[in-house]
Amino acid sequence: MKIAKTSLSLAVMAFALTACGGDDTRYVDRVTEVPGDTIENPVEYMPVDGHVLGFWVMDADADCEEFCVNDYSAYGDPLYALDGNYQELEAAPRSEEGGAVGGVLGFDGTYQLSTRENSVLANTVIGEAFALHVRARSAADPQGSVFSLGSQGALAFDLQMNGAAAVLNFPNQERRLVVALGDAGTWQELWVGSDGNHVTVQLDCETVAEFDRSAGMPILSSHATGAMVGAAWGSTTRTPFQGDVDLVRLSGSDEANLFCPESD
Repeated sequence: MKIAKTSLSLAVMAFALTACGGDDTRYVDRVTEVPGDTIENPVEYMPVDGHVLGFWVMDADADCEEFCVNDYSAYGDPLYALDGNYQELEAAPRSEEGGAVGGVLGFDGTYQLSTRENSVLANTVIGEAFALHVRARSAADPQGSVFSLGSQGALAFDLQMNGAAAVLNFPNQERRLVVALGDAGTWQELWVGSDGNHVTVQLDCETVAEFDRSAGMPILSSHATGAMVGAAWGSTTRTPFQGDVDLVRLSGSDEANLFCPESD
């Protein structure tokens, strides 16, 4: 019920902004669960529809039986925190302030977040048209996986980052894209979009890499894939990320770069 109300309020907000021609407030969602008791959940202002497979800001969800990050898409697939062997953590991570929306999770290589096998996302083939939004930062030297997709040990996509560059791996396309980043430790807004035949990567609203799909092979995977934040998908956690993550959004449609003002 909470997710449904959240999605509805985002839709109402989108209509209101369209009607008045825009607003400087890009994110705030209010959900009332008990009469007279309003709980405020900061959420990036990005419209939600049925194509949005996951929309995570790094705030803990108090309704989980263990630590997890809430999914603001219509499917409500939380990201659960586990150690490198996918076991429950002895001490749950704690979100901090400092991002553009809500809390920020600092990854130090001791844990990662992932969807569960029974999640909608882990049982959905994304397809050739998709879009990914990630806001993260790192000042570390080693490359670490900010976001990845995979199934049964097979990696479908991997976005790595350190303080100097981002590396995007598309194993089925045999593509490895390297993108130089701005100042180390500053927030980087990365968008990856595919129309089904052409993949484009933008950093802070500027196109920095692109390629045409190789025929005969999927861009991501022909199988359903789960998602992981803070490490690369596999039988055990690989290439852990060292840095902060503020937001991850994955859509099964070729949606525009919603980080850019003209996309609001």
